Amino acid sequence: MEEKIIVSSTSRWLLLLLICALNGYLAQKNTDPNPNSGWTFSKQESFVAFSPNLTLEQDQEIMFSFRTRSPNGLLFCHLVEHFNQSVHPLLRNYHFCAELSHGFLQVKYSLNQISDVMNLGKALNDDSWHSVDIFLETTSGKLEVTLDDLPSTSIYLRAYTQFADVKAILDWTRLRSVVSFAGLTHAVAVDHHQFIGCLRSLKYRELIDVTWEVSPTIVMQATPGCQDLCQGENPCGEGRCVNLYTSVHCDCSLLDREGDKCQYSNITAVTLHGYEWLTYQLYSEEEKTLRDRNRFSLQFKSDRGSGVLLYAVGSIDAGRSLEQHHSHVIASVHQGTVKASVAFGDDILEQTMGIGVDDSRWHNLTIVHERVKVEFYLDGVRYVHETVNDMYYLGLDPIIYIGGGKKFVQTLGLQVRQNFVGCLKNVYINDHSVLYELRNNHSFSQLHGNTDIRYGCHRVANISLTFPKSKSFLYLSGYSDRTFSVQFDFRTVRETAILLSAKINTVDSFGYQVKGFFEVWINNTLPMIKFVRSMYYDSIANTTLLHVNVSDNQWHTLSFQLKDGQVKISVDNLSLPSFSTGNGSTLVKTIEIGYGYSRIYAEHEGFVGCIRNLVIQKQFLDPINLMERAPTGGYQSGLILDGCKLVNYCLVHQHCQHGGRCLSDWDGVSCDCSSSAYQGKYCQFSRYHQSCDSYFQSGWRRSGVYVIDVDGSGPVEPTYVSCQMGISTEGDYYGQTVVEHNLHNLTKVRGTTLPDIRLRLTYRGMGFVQLQQLTKTSAWCEQYVQYRCLNAPIGLGNLTNFKSIDGGVVQYIGEAGTAFTPGCSKGTCNCDDESLVAQEDSGFNRIKSQLPIGEVTVYQYTDFSTPDSRGTLTIGPLKCWGNTESLSSSSVTFVTEDSFLKLPGWVYGDLKFSFRTHQKQALLLYQSSSNGDWFKVTLEAEDAIKMEMQIKGKPVLEEILDADQPVNDGEWHRVTLELSAHEVRCGLDSQRRIVAIPFHNNITFDGLLYLGGKLYDHGSYHNLPGLAGCVKGLVYNGKLRNLTYDVYDDMPNILSGCRPRCSPDPCQNGARCVEMWNDYRCICTNEWAHSGQSCEININNNAVTVTGDSEAFFDLRVSSNPLEMEERIVFSFRTQMYRALIFYMYDELNNFIQLEVVESRKLRFTRNNFQQIFYKDIEVPGITQPTWKQVVLEPSKIIVDGEVTFLGLSNNKMETGYSTDPFANEEETVKPSRPAEKLPPFLRLYLGGTPANVTTLEKFTGCIRGFKIGDHPIDLQKNSQDIAGIHRGCKKGCNVNLCLNGGTCMERWGEGLYECDCSRSNFAGKQCELEASGIFTGQSVVHYEFVPYGEAAKTNTEQFSFIFKTNCSEKTMVMLMIFSKTKGDYIMISLSNRFVRALWKQGNNLFEEKLKGYFCTGTAHKFIYKRQGEEMWIKIDQSDWRKKFTTRTYLENMNMVLVGGLIPELTINMEQKYGDSNQTVNFTGCISEVTYTPVKRESNIVIQPMKELRDLKNGSITVHGPEVLQCSPVDYHDPSQTTVPTTQFPTTSTHPTLGVTMPPWNIGGPRVYVIGKGNNITSPRPTTTATPTTTTSMTTEPVTTSAYFPTTEQGPTNVTLVLGQIITDTVSYITILIVSSVVTLMCLISVLIAVVMKRLRKGYVTYDVRKKYLEDFEMKEPLNHSMETYSPISPPPKKDIHIATWDEFSMVSATLGPNKKKQNGIAPGKVHTLPADLKNTDYPVQTTFLPEDASLKYPVYNRKKNRPASSISEVLEEMERQQKAKELGVDPEQIEDPKSHGEGELEWDPLVDRTPLTLTQDEDSDGRSQATSSESEDPLKVLDQQEDLLHEYNGDSGYEAESQRNGEDDLDLGESLTPPTPDSSKLYYDITGVTESPKCPPRSFKLIIESEEQFV
Repeated sequence: MEEKIIVSSTSRWLLLLLICALNGYLAQKNTDPNPNSGWTFSKQESFVAFSPNLTLEQDQEIMFSFRTRSPNGLLFCHLVEHFNQSVHPLLRNYHFCAELSHGFLQVKYSLNQISDVMNLGKALNDDSWHSVDIFLETTSGKLEVTLDDLPSTSIYLRAYTQFADVKAILDWTRLRSVVSFAGLTHAVAVDHHQFIGCLRSLKYRELIDVTWEVSPTIVMQATPGCQDLCQGENPCGEGRCVNLYTSVHCDCSLLDREGDKCQYSNITAVTLHGYEWLTYQLYSEEEKTLRDRNRFSLQFKSDRGSGVLLYAVGSIDAGRSLEQHHSHVIASVHQGTVKASVAFGDDILEQTMGIGVDDSRWHNLTIVHERVKVEFYLDGVRYVHETVNDMYYLGLDPIIYIGGGKKFVQTLGLQVRQNFVGCLKNVYINDHSVLYELRNNHSFSQLHGNTDIRYGCHRVANISLTFPKSKSFLYLSGYSDRTFSVQFDFRTVRETAILLSAKINTVDSFGYQVKGFFEVWINNTLPMIKFVRSMYYDSIANTTLLHVNVSDNQWHTLSFQLKDGQVKISVDNLSLPSFSTGNGSTLVKTIEIGYGYSRIYAEHEGFVGCIRNLVIQKQFLDPINLMERAPTGGYQSGLILDGCKLVNYCLVHQHCQHGGRCLSDWDGVSCDCSSSAYQGKYCQFSRYHQSCDSYFQSGWRRSGVYVIDVDGSGPVEPTYVSCQMGISTEGDYYGQTVVEHNLHNLTKVRGTTLPDIRLRLTYRGMGFVQLQQLTKTSAWCEQYVQYRCLNAPIGLGNLTNFKSIDGGVVQYIGEAGTAFTPGCSKGTCNCDDESLVAQEDSGFNRIKSQLPIGEVTVYQYTDFSTPDSRGTLTIGPLKCWGNTESLSSSSVTFVTEDSFLKLPGWVYGDLKFSFRTHQKQALLLYQSSSNGDWFKVTLEAEDAIKMEMQIKGKPVLEEILDADQPVNDGEWHRVTLELSAHEVRCGLDSQRRIVAIPFHNNITFDGLLYLGGKLYDHGSYHNLPGLAGCVKGLVYNGKLRNLTYDVYDDMPNILSGCRPRCSPDPCQNGARCVEMWNDYRCICTNEWAHSGQSCEININNNAVTVTGDSEAFFDLRVSSNPLEMEERIVFSFRTQMYRALIFYMYDELNNFIQLEVVESRKLRFTRNNFQQIFYKDIEVPGITQPTWKQVVLEPSKIIVDGEVTFLGLSNNKMETGYSTDPFANEEETVKPSRPAEKLPPFLRLYLGGTPANVTTLEKFTGCIRGFKIGDHPIDLQKNSQDIAGIHRGCKKGCNVNLCLNGGTCMERWGEGLYECDCSRSNFAGKQCELEASGIFTGQSVVHYEFVPYGEAAKTNTEQFSFIFKTNCSEKTMVMLMIFSKTKGDYIMISLSNRFVRALWKQGNNLFEEKLKGYFCTGTAHKFIYKRQGEEMWIKIDQSDWRKKFTTRTYLENMNMVLVGGLIPELTINMEQKYGDSNQTVNFTGCISEVTYTPVKRESNIVIQPMKELRDLKNGSITVHGPEVLQCSPVDYHDPSQTTVPTTQFPTTSTHPTLGVTMPPWNIGGPRVYVIGKGNNITSPRPTTTATPTTTTSMTTEPVTTSAYFPTTEQGPTNVTLVLGQIITDTVSYITILIVSSVVTLMCLISVLIAVVMKRLRKGYVTYDVRKKYLEDFEMKEPLNHSMETYSPISPPPKKDIHIATWDEFSMVSATLGPNKKKQNGIAPGKVHTLPADLKNTDYPVQTTFLPEDASLKYPVYNRKKNRPASSISEVLEEMERQQKAKELGVDPEQIEDPKSHGEGELEWDPLVDRTPLTLTQDEDSDGRSQATSSESEDPLKVLDQQEDLLHEYNGDSGYEAESQRNGEDDLDLGESLTPPTPDSSKLYYDITGVTESPKCPPRSFKLIIESEEQFV
């Protein structure tokens, strides 16, 4: 055990000495008389010690022997006891110790900060005695150590060489020291392990050459002698006892027993299934050591030929003196044999043993390692090996794998990587039983890959492959056949998943081979096959479902077979109908099981579950082999083997929020959030921001429609709003949320004919909660209110009242306060003066708590002066911007990088803040904690921040967020961290990322929060500076913290508010302002042209235009100092010249520099090198483009637009010796006149050209600006005043490229105009706007002739293309022909409604190739032709190339192109079938962009006939027939195919404005409530505009109206409610009052009549009805009464008997009349007959039934009762009779009537059928749904019906019993009703007291009613 002890106090030291002395005294009494017999140390803090007497000159020597089984332990240590630092000022610390470390002997000597370490020996923890002699020569510092009989090892201690006088530091005459063995006597800062074992022969040299036996003076928990706990009676029985010194351990490996005492004979065995394995921890990491003795043994049993049995590898580094030592022990079953391997470094001992060990029998494998010898045993057969490596030690890692593992390191000796499948027992590592310890839950033995251990030996079958995640898949390749089959079992709980997919080659309707695919899906728990014939063309997906639930967590079998173009699929032996894929269909090599990768699926659509018994092409695929090594070309991703531990977690955990669909994963649940507006593991995070301002602050800058979620992740759903970005307020910019409502502008609300009204507004997409949340979180809100009046006072607070949505009264318009300007309050409004002049009161309401306005109440003014008096109201949309959480008023400025704020800690909730800075790295925020946990946010780079968190000592979050733009740009950037269970969402502006973290929303920080930086004891955090910038909007612990309150006067480097000096930007000319937060610095974007503190000086403003005229150039004497030629020259130019002289400058000695444009892409710099001329060409891309190029010319280099070119030339000027011909042997392109005599010093500059006799170079045409030599700019504009052809400034004609379609803009210098060069495009016109196209009507042909020159005259690499669109004709149409007038050769392209044909003719050779397909679609298609030698290739659009072999012969003199058809003189010599006008016609349609290139590699020869036509170059163009007008096939689209896009709710976090539009909104109008009559002034009815209305909900107001669309100055119309319809009219209110009174009176009379009739009805039953009960009981429920009875579980019908249910009656096309007066005057209850001459069409429709079957010629007629059928039972009885007649082929009159009740067995017992009565829906007269049955009839009426059933027995058919009577007569049951039963779903009432029919046996039954509401 490792201990780290800290120095204690003096009192503790004295107490420890006292305890040690007492223990020493007691130990002396019990110790062996001979102390050198040794000591046993078996407890923690056990040791023996003594204090040596040392002198300054004395050497130190200590000797001892030890034995132990522990790899680590302190052997001895010499320490200095407490000393006075002032007495020994040079001494800091000292210790001289020896210990075991990883089995090595380690000797350490440490003095102050100097330490030395020696490592000796190996594997010294072998429980053998080892002797140690350590000698230190104090004079020289030589340390010598002897171990056992090995030669001694020595080193010279560095402390003795680095310190001048060690003896002065270690003054033993004044220092007290102690030597302890096995442990430490007192607390010192020395890391050590307690020694467990024995020590003996302790010796110490005290005097020179005198060594004495140590007699310890302090003994602490040490036992004298070396005790062997295994001596005496063996506690292990027959097993071997192992002495551990603290206890004993029994080794049962040689016995067939196990247990702590080898007491059990029942040996533990386990079964491994291939996905499980065992691990045994050999030792802890700190105990890792080399061993020279090891033993491994196990018994195994398997029927598989391969599998890993044992895997132990490792390496160890014991210290500086030893290198890394690699070793391993591996054993496996490989192809029926056992292969074992033991490695000692590079020496690998391997052995192959046994034959056929996969015979399902037990086999015993043992590997014994003892020093250099290794013995392998298999079933008693011994194999011996010896290593030649002197490092015969094994240094294994702590974990040993048994039976397999996961992700093995590739190691020599590992023959297989498959996990073992079979049984294991008697597994021993050295003397430990792995399986016994596993069964007894010892932590050293672990099972992996499964949670359930299967003890015992069992046969392994049906190993399953597990697909744990949605993206897991198995990819198998190598299958390509017309016959293919696959079968497997699968198990899942996913309701929708892709199970199997494969690509398939089929043939389309044109005979071409296309690539399609099929997929097997689980679609809403049902298996589904999907087949798509073509993946590239529009192809209908054929899908078929099988109605079998396969998502039930049970095993199901899927079988798929492709054979002879037929696909058959079955699930659990239930087959789907087979479908055809076409003859010749073949599988395309691969199949994918699970998610797949060749097609894109939604993430949640992958298969999650298990698959087993996979058979492909009748070959079983072993899951273990698939996991280890998939077949050739295949692989798997994410699959595991775990025994299919599939659990439907969705049945246990419903964590999905906001409508997310629960998906059960392997280790829990995930949620499908694709149909919601949320994201995250549980759909807990909103995808959208909370407001437009939140979008704006996150980087969205474009105004438009956005989706916002006002409560974030709260319950309110997102909505659409309009966002106006960039609203300026208080010096900052914000995003503004605009919410519309349904009150139209200038709505008339007050007038002479209007009533008192109340308007309730509806806001678009937002309800009360959303509006309230928006106004609450926004910093500012406003709403415009306007009232216009003409003699219509507003009367705020009296006649007009506004209310906000939360009910607050608003009695003002505009700003609230004492001064309402603009706007008004009560009594101060303009409209209140009752003027006859139109006036207005308006303003913006800005009190957030009273916004938005939700209701307006308007009382009419009763004293209007004129009928035209009116008042109109306009309420603007609600506008909100800013955020209360991120206002600049709560910000602070950190002026320096070492300033920061200490704030209370973050303990819960989300954390958000905004910052702005110009730094590239900074510590933004740090949260500390006393337990070592922390969280920090750092600025990592100019465009990235990093969030890190450590919880409980482990990093749980480390996420870098990259912004879309730099975040050190001085603008505000928002950082957010949102917490939820298991996940956090990190945000930086628009970038948001969800990260899984292992804690449940409970952060554990208890320290301070450091904002802006942190002070550390040893400098800044990881060398990160603090923030220099601003922070605002710090939100944590659930609230906003106003940081200004945390700034005090004693913080000079922290300021309240954000105080940037770069806002507004003081820098000019695009310079970048560097914020210094108390100052600024400008970095000029152009250091050569801009200067000044704010980069305000711009020499580029001095520009001129040089037109290229003969006199248009500068001739300047720039200086009298020729040395200025060596100064830096800066200027910019723009030109379109391919070659021109820019400037030439020379001095009096003919030294010169020259710059010119050459070859249209280069600048050439020329200068003299003494009498030689040197030049350098610099490539400048786009030099002829009309853009500015800046040149910086220095003596050694040239910089062009930032690109540096070094000249490689020294400054070699001619300084003496003038000559008139200085460059006699050189060629000068500029040669000024040179006088005979040398002139005085000068420096002359030609700029833009030279005089005519100086050079032959072209003059410069273009613009020049900012010309500066050294620090002296040349004023070009001033110097150009008297020069013709040079203009001030530079007007840009090509400021933007106005040339379309690839045309080149050409400047007209000095005019600011342009021209377009269209030569390199396929367009013509002034701006290249005319497409090279033409509309052909079948009568026109474009004829173009040209002269092919050069290689074009003879070619076999011709190519051409064109675009066409047409609707075709019945004949083949010629589109294009390229012809040789001299040879008669041609290439012709024609089109039919089945193909495009290419004809190629040369001499007698004629070749034809067709592209099959239908291209007459009215859409554009592009045809491409090319030839390379003998191969001709053609294609259309994106189709594959079609190749045709022709001939290598050259086409010669192809000099004519015909577009649109043929001309007569050519058809004479053509083949009959191609030139016949009966078969071939000219083209009808559009052709464009015809391009013919005769020679492939010669791009300069391009023939474009249609372009020539549009350019009007008629010299080569002839149009035969009518004029060919222009068309545009590329832009063509068929209007009939246009579809209206539908608005979809965006569910992704892409740009919220891209493709987002407002959803449709039936704006209607506000709800209008009439609350009073208004005024009594009658006036002419105003003309109104009819407006659409919508139904409104019922309110508590007296009268309700619908929403409406008022027009300008149109008031709400009066309302009358008539028969459920809302009718609007502008009638007077007196009329309304009269009508209302009449209606009310009629309603009261109707109620009275209904009450009287009810009373009479209960006591009176008509004679006709009584007679009907006695003679002929029927359920007279007419069929046109839509009453319906529904039984939750319908009883099964009897065999061969038709029992019709009420659902079936809906199929009967009949309407029977109700029991009331008929249209023919026959009253109900009367017995009447059907007249013989009455036809179906004559009889009243209410009492007839006309069958749909035309063969039934008669109405349904009750023959027994001599009348038409009036009940459903009679209808069915007659239908049965007629059906029977139809089957027998006889007349229906001959069929006997079905048996009535009196004639046979009753087939339906009304007393047994107790189906609960249920509510049904009926349609009332105005189309609205109302309740019937129990709601329309009271329960007593229902009981009447049941009583009638009991009393009725009239001999009618069994169908009668299924009908219900009309229920018009009641039977008073008195007190027969009993209370309901406890069943909450049905109410039971006992009606056993009802008098039963004498014909029926007495019985009790209950009437069941579905709900209490039916009864009540």
